[in-house]
Amino acid sequence: MLERRRREGAPIYDLTISNPTDAGFTYPSAEILGALARGVGVPYAPDPLGLKPAREAIAAYYAGKNISVSPDHIVLTASTSEAYGWLFMLLCDAGDNVLAPVPSYPLFEYLARLHDVELRTYHLRYDGAWHIDFDSLAQSVTSRTRACILVSPHNPTGAVLRRDELAWLSRFAQAHNIALIADEVFTDYRLVEDSRQVTSTAGNEGALTCTLNGISKLCGLPQWKLGWIVVSGPDAQRQEALRRLEFIADTFLSVNTPVQVALPELLRLGVSVRDEIQHRVRENYHFLKMAIPVGSSASILTTEGGWYAVLRVPRTLSDEDRAIALLDNFGVYLFPGYFFDFDESGFLVISLLAEPAILQSGVEAIRRAL
Repeated sequence: MLERRRREGAPIYDLTISNPTDAGFTYPSAEILGALARGVGVPYAPDPLGLKPAREAIAAYYAGKNISVSPDHIVLTASTSEAYGWLFMLLCDAGDNVLAPVPSYPLFEYLARLHDVELRTYHLRYDGAWHIDFDSLAQSVTSRTRACILVSPHNPTGAVLRRDELAWLSRFAQAHNIALIADEVFTDYRLVEDSRQVTSTAGNEGALTCTLNGISKLCGLPQWKLGWIVVSGPDAQRQEALRRLEFIADTFLSVNTPVQVALPELLRLGVSVRDEIQHRVRENYHFLKMAIPVGSSASILTTEGGWYAVLRVPRTLSDEDRAIALLDNFGVYLFPGYFFDFDESGFLVISLLAEPAILQSGVEAIRRAL
């Protein structure tokens, strides 16, 4: 249906966009390319963990958040997806399992299958704010559970991990001898600042913790393919994990040298792009809350961070039928909730990365449809 509308030149309000390079942001292109060019002629002298200056730049990024991270506890990867793959290799044998939240972005199941790992789920619950259902998590663990995945801010709910949640999770992980894998790619895109929130799990000493981030979201540069893992936790567990991760990283040596050389400059240049993205996300979220006020037949669920918002709608149609009807009748292209494994109908997911004029037109069409 989307392709038909494109062929016909019919209007389309794309509220699924997740690629910042296709969303109308201003990039300091000359400076970015200059940073890459400086690494082109550098001799190839790979370090399994990643070039030391690149890891030092990442450590400095965390120092800016008042978090102390040693460059020696950082492992560079080509992407967050690769980081998950390496961690599944590190932690799991075939048939072991990892825990992942639902609803959630539909990535973990595919990555787990590709590494012969079972995915077991635990629930996030909403009661005016999103939070981890600890009973659900405890019921999901088995003798073959090796890790628990956390996403903060969560995609698509926008939930941000709280300090008391991290403390509980750390105790739980130690008791069951499992690792925490914390995906923080949206951590610099927060819509709500709260002292109860965890700034980052990097440096968490309560359990073996692998914190993931990268320049795809941090600098709005998904095409540059550089991410990282920060390994934290009790000293003996951390050192053993790093020793084994170094072996895995040395086997692949996947991160290209020019982007590693450019990383310190990319982190500096990425600030302006990140600020522009943050401004748009905040502007779009504010518009959504004003356009669909409390008391409407639909409602915007509380979002604390990230690039998405969840719209709760009456269950008069399945999410599939409603998404198709919105596209067919109004040209509004968005995600039905089941795409993110919502366990009941009545949810649509909207990208806050869309250009404001497109988002506003799309939301006005949704209001008319409802």
